[in-house]
Amino acid sequence: MKRLTPTIMIPTSVTRPADSGCSGFCGGALSRLAPQRRSPALAMLLLLLAVSGCSLVPITAPTPPGLDAGPLAQCQWLFEQTDARIDQAGVQHQGLARISGFPYLRINRFLASFGPQLDSPAEIKTWIQHLAQLDAQARRPELSNLAGNGRAIMPAPLNAQLDECRTRLVADLLRQPGQLRHLRGMASVPDDYRIAWRVAGLYPLSAPLVLYGVRRWHDQARSTFDQPLDQLTVVGQLMRWSAPPLQEDTSAHTDSSPGVTRDALGIPRLAPERQAQLFARYSPVWELDVVDANDVIGTPVWDKGPAFDTGTATQYQQLSFTRFGDEVLLQLNYVIWFQARPGEDIYAGRFDGLTWRVTLGPDLQPLLYDSIHNCGCYHSFFPTLSLQLRTDLPEAGFEPPLVPQTAPPGPLVLRLEHQRHFIQRVYALEDTNPGQPLVVTDYASLLTLPSAEGHHSFFGNQGLVVGSERPERFILWPMGIRSPGAMRQWGRHAVAFVGRRHFDDPDLIPSLFERVPKP
Repeated sequence: MKRLTPTIMIPTSVTRPADSGCSGFCGGALSRLAPQRRSPALAMLLLLLAVSGCSLVPITAPTPPGLDAGPLAQCQWLFEQTDARIDQAGVQHQGLARISGFPYLRINRFLASFGPQLDSPAEIKTWIQHLAQLDAQARRPELSNLAGNGRAIMPAPLNAQLDECRTRLVADLLRQPGQLRHLRGMASVPDDYRIAWRVAGLYPLSAPLVLYGVRRWHDQARSTFDQPLDQLTVVGQLMRWSAPPLQEDTSAHTDSSPGVTRDALGIPRLAPERQAQLFARYSPVWELDVVDANDVIGTPVWDKGPAFDTGTATQYQQLSFTRFGDEVLLQLNYVIWFQARPGEDIYAGRFDGLTWRVTLGPDLQPLLYDSIHNCGCYHSFFPTLSLQLRTDLPEAGFEPPLVPQTAPPGPLVLRLEHQRHFIQRVYALEDTNPGQPLVVTDYASLLTLPSAEGHHSFFGNQGLVVGSERPERFILWPMGIRSPGAMRQWGRHAVAFVGRRHFDDPDLIPSLFERVPKP
């Protein structure tokens, strides 16, 4: 017999008039349930009703557990209902993937790579703890954004209840071998390439044409890097920006792993102050050929939609991890934004930006630098002398990596072209001119921008920035990438048109590079 999923009414605004019938629903429901509470977890169900407010909005959701249900069932239902509200409001975190059946966990490509390889109970426990931390990380901006637009959500108490529930559910999961096996089979990140689009776009025929265009851009980039630095064209005025220096213990520089411990998976653990020191030490100096406001580093804001402030220069920072052989390596991501990429070609449009990434070796010294524009486009690599391109890279149906130069010793200056904001040179800073100061903040602040009507993520559906679409999408869609050229959220960057490559792929480095043999 087919089971019907009921439509339940979730209250959403405490400001509705009493004659709407809403206050009667909320007050009656709470008064009827409260005397029968048999465990603290039931309060979580009531909290979801209470903090949601009182105007009734129907959503389809699983049947709520009965009053005699245990705390685990109540916790699971609380997560499911919270997710339903988040989805209904369109405020889901787009950079971390949910795991079906496990609403208290999230996954990224790095952690997904461990799933098939876990051996010991300690490794499994550590892995699940990381997945739980990702869910907690994702829910903070989700609930903050959910509270806007007149929805009387109180994020702090709801987050606290979800944290308590997550702890209960994780502890129970670790006692369920069958569920653990199921989780390992489900823990994956959806591909950002659309197979159906490639089929419809006759990919085998269209890909060689796109690859020809990619190779032409590579040739142009190498030609620019071949020019002496002092002969690079300057159309406007060269201006520099850099993050303020941070005091650090220079005696730690020679330590093989200063301030770092590793968990059961080999993932480095950094104290917040040590993390701040590393970000400050390897932060680049941005040197731009400034012609107009579109070449000025600024700050994304929210003004009834994604907007931009050219009066404040901000550098966003995010820590990530990758794998190289048996080692887990730290990565420092530095992100800047521009008001637009002006021009009359198909690549021009509103908003532009650049991500500069520093991959540190086990000794916390730079091993590899790479960069993308915040659309995932123009991926370029700048290896140190410790790495070289693999000699067995395929030729057919493969987009080769662009390696325009070897990285010099730091600190580094990144010279950027006006208008297109291409990197033209990476060179060592040899003077004492750091330029104008940048405001430094966590990348997560982009996910909950303040506004008059509440908080909003700069990124919309599929992690795309609304309004940043480029005309090139009408030509390049057969490559299977959603809205090529549009700015997008970290974790959603497909970085090759031909073949498949993601910026956050933990196997990216070993798939393209190998260590230089020691003499």
